[in-house]
This record gives sequence, C-alpha cells and structure tokens, in this order.
Amino acid sequence: MTNLEKAREMLLAKTYGNCVLYGDEIIHTSKKQGIAPMLEFLSAGLDMKGFSAADTVAGKALALLMVYAGVSEVYADVMSRGAVEIFERFEVRHVYSELTEQINNRAGDAICPMELAVMNTWEPEEAYKILSDKTQKP
Repeated sequence: MTNLEKAREMLLAKTYGNCVLYGDEIIHTSKKQGIAPMLEFLSAGLDMKGFSAADTVAGKALALLMVYAGVSEVYADVMSRGAVEIFERFEVRHVYSELTEQINNRAGDAICPMELAVMNTWEPEEAYKILSDKTQKP
C-alpha cells in the first residue's frame, strides 16, 4: 500500500480527523476543518516534505499551503479546479473523488473566504503569509 493510499484510508476511517499527512510511518492528523490543520502544522514547524496528504476538501488555498509545505501527493474527497491547477503547476500528484468549480463557505451561499483571499496569487509563500494574516485577525 502506498503512502497516499494509507493517508486516504485513514481519512476515510473517520477516526483520525479531516486532514491526514503520512510519510514513512510518521503521521500528522487534525480534526480541525478547512486550512486550519495545514496552518497549524506549518506554524509548529513540522517537516512535511515528501509526505502524502488526504483531506476532505481541497481548494486553491489548501493546495497552495500543501505545496508550500512540500507535500508530494494529495487525495481529497472534494477538490476544486483551482486546486487542480495549483497541483498541476507545481507537479504534485493529486487524486479526488469529486471535482467542483469552487469551494464555498460553510453556509454554502458564497465562495469560501480563504479561497477569496488567495484568488490573485499563484505563489505558495505569498499564500501562506496571506492566509496566516487572515486567520490571525479577529
């Protein structure tokens, strides 16, 4: 079983949370939603280079954070076209169950605010700064 298959299996088991990163027997998981797990992993200084990731939803914002972290392959239950573009641009292998035009907010009535925040950037480092600042503000 590949690392991506292991990460996906752990995600689908629903006991590890909404985000699973797996690499050479090292596992990072989080029950938080959205981009919060990746921001938490990055701020903790976790080394995720070459890891395989599985997440419930992957939009452009999450894709940029995963590229910034050095993740090498990603599975998502739902992935946006923006995320696919990022993964293709940075040559990150990606697999999804459902492809969607955009990621909406939790109410489902508008585009996700994190997606809006990174709409005009294609640079992972810039996206990390934008998203970190946005989530730090009350």
